[in-house]
Amino acid sequence: MGFEIMKHETTDSSTRPSVFFSRSGIRQAPDSETLAALAPWRAPDPSLRLVEEKVEDAGNGAFAVTRTIENTGAAPVSFRDELRVRDLFKASHYLVPCVNYNGNGFGGRENFYNGRSMGAVKMPTGLSRDGETWFYSYERTGVPGCTLTESDTAAIAVFAANDTPSSLVCSCALEPCGEHAAQPGEGESGQTLEHVLARPVVEAPFTYENKGVFGPRFETSITLAPGERFTAKSFVCICAPKWRNYAAVSMMEHALRLLDPKLEPCMTDDEAYDLGTRYIRSLFCLAGDGKTWLLATNRKQRMFGDQHAARITREEMRERLKWEYWTDIATFNNGFELGFTGQNFLNARLLAAKALREGDNSLLEKCIGVFDAFLATQHPNGLLFPRWNWNFDGGDPNRGCDACNLGWGAAEAVRMARLLRAHGMDRPDLTEFSRRLCGFFVDHWSDETGFGKSWRLDGTAASTDGSIGGFMIPALCELFEETGERRWLDAALRAEDFYFARDLDRFECTAGAIDCQCIDKETAYPFVVGALALHRFTGDALHLERAEKAAWYFFSWMFFFDTVVGPETDFARYGYHTTGGTSVSIEHQVIDPWGAMLVPELLDLADKTGNDSLRRLARLTWANAVQGITRRLGDFIHDTQRPIGSQNEAFFQARYNKYRPDVEPGYFNDLLVAWPSSYRVSTIERLRERGIRMR
Repeated sequence: MGFEIMKHETTDSSTRPSVFFSRSGIRQAPDSETLAALAPWRAPDPSLRLVEEKVEDAGNGAFAVTRTIENTGAAPVSFRDELRVRDLFKASHYLVPCVNYNGNGFGGRENFYNGRSMGAVKMPTGLSRDGETWFYSYERTGVPGCTLTESDTAAIAVFAANDTPSSLVCSCALEPCGEHAAQPGEGESGQTLEHVLARPVVEAPFTYENKGVFGPRFETSITLAPGERFTAKSFVCICAPKWRNYAAVSMMEHALRLLDPKLEPCMTDDEAYDLGTRYIRSLFCLAGDGKTWLLATNRKQRMFGDQHAARITREEMRERLKWEYWTDIATFNNGFELGFTGQNFLNARLLAAKALREGDNSLLEKCIGVFDAFLATQHPNGLLFPRWNWNFDGGDPNRGCDACNLGWGAAEAVRMARLLRAHGMDRPDLTEFSRRLCGFFVDHWSDETGFGKSWRLDGTAASTDGSIGGFMIPALCELFEETGERRWLDAALRAEDFYFARDLDRFECTAGAIDCQCIDKETAYPFVVGALALHRFTGDALHLERAEKAAWYFFSWMFFFDTVVGPETDFARYGYHTTGGTSVSIEHQVIDPWGAMLVPELLDLADKTGNDSLRRLARLTWANAVQGITRRLGDFIHDTQRPIGSQNEAFFQARYNKYRPDVEPGYFNDLLVAWPSSYRVSTIERLRERGIRMR
């Protein structure tokens, strides 16, 4: 991997020379270039001896630290080993990928979902709780056990190697060692931090085991018999910030090279397309009025609602799992959602394109009917409920109309109008639907809160927090491209300026995963798509840079390795790889295949920037997204026949799960939502137009 710089064998760690890391190599004494120091090993038990600690140059500012420990005593010893690296600069920003974005200062306030208050949501914040340092399992972090600290000019990343389970299975933490401990969002004041890589796994002071739910501390240990040795490798990387708060770009480039993640698609594009469209089509069902055909949001177990809302205990769940009444999978209580998880407009457009190619008039009629059903619910001010059935269930008329759903809806209405016109069917009402909807958001723009998060039907704000308003940017771009009206371009440019200055430039996107109120991943999507469109319209390189920023932020949620799982887990039984998957949010620390939707934009961005790492990452996300799809009848999961083409919504790689009696890593849930098929089919359609195949 490189050439050896420093190696020693000693029975007394205090005699070991100090090791300092600099941009140009390793030092035995600090100087103006040194950025971090490797702390001397501390024996957790008198019977343990540091046999060797080898530090090697791994190239490009990365260093490998390989430590071997031996039990020299006469009895077995159980212990936890810690590798500690101290910053020699004050960090203004820190990151634990997928887990802690500079303290997780956003969120925790009152959160509304489907018109219902979710209360103040708890989640890990800051570097400690009740005076005890947060330790996170490597199973939660997209780069194993990674911690990253940065200033405007310097950065350090520490993470585990994936060469052996002994190296990989770990936990990580950051501890202040400067003037004061950080509070959520307080990184700007500057502090000196110490990176801790602990082996094996410890989660403390609590395990974050469900949304807003902290479980007991979880701790494991290494046990060595007399004379037995333990060896583990770690990486320390010098990471120059590409932009302010974006040292993660350099860290991910290091991770790509050092961890060398590999995963190839397990099915062809044609098979993925056929399975996806088959599943989407199977979601057509009659709405409550008995005459309107819409697309169900998902198929799920009958008890899913109780699980999702935590209305049953884990003991009650264990009992229900014994009875088929609770575990049968069907379209229970669907809300027919415009965008987000239901994707009625996107799915209807994709099936309409298929119907037009194949001359399937019956299918085409149903697809057009989906758009007509939602258009009929639009109010004079442009707003509409994002769930069709909310118009007819007698519920609270003050339910929110969120920018995520409506942004998807406005963009897809224009795309559907364009598709139908190309086949001789003029539907100006679809463009007018988008014009009225976008017009509402443009008219209600705020220089303090942007487009806001959610609006009541009477035009008053229900919630203004978050980056979620960014979902209107692709819609505005589609509307400008369709109509040529400058108003929509100007609004998109203003919105991009606002959300980047306030959020993206701080390496943060928030609240677009609308069942969360926290820092999340999928809200990056509209900024990648919107910035690329604005670059196309204007030719201004600023928008290309912004698209690249949003893409790298998105990839900070990606897994660069496969977790270690037992043979009894779903991951092992069904051959699931975490590599290429992306974690959902700070509140939902699970993997999903969301990255499939961005693959065309990421490939486009790789072409435009000449950065082949983006192409490699895009391929990994695609390979991850085509796993776990039911190919044929007879493919049972959890003793249940799944519909052909279905894929579960989430893959639970860590000790976080609300759908199992036991909180263990390596399992699937049984929620078969619409959007994974939507995103795969959409991507295949767009790549076919460019003559690109993923497989």
